[in-house]
Amino acid sequence: MKFVIAAPLIALGLLSGCATTSVPAGMSAGKFVSFTCEGGKMFSARAAEDSKSVRVRGHHGSAELDMKSDGVYEGDGYTLMTKGAGAVTLMHSGKTEGKGCKPA
Repeated sequence: MKFVIAAPLIALGLLSGCATTSVPAGMSAGKFVSFTCEGGKMFSARAAEDSKSVRVRGHHGSAELDMKSDGVYEGDGYTLMTKGAGAVTLMHSGKTEGKGCKPA
């Protein structure tokens, strides 16, 4: 009988674990983090508590970016890629604004 009660609780725990998203690597929820990039370029970013958006401050201003897929955020001409070949990349209007970026 204990198994019947425990199984739904385990299933609920697994489902709730799948529903959460984590803050992109190198960022802190609710705090701006400065990133340094190849060629001496810099920008800052702040992840939302739920990780569904990221606020960036770059050369072309600031923007709130919405999550489009795992590790990719877009908005107002910006694209921020936080997963992949090691480091963070920030693009604006199709041009790379920061490549090989790491938290400062």
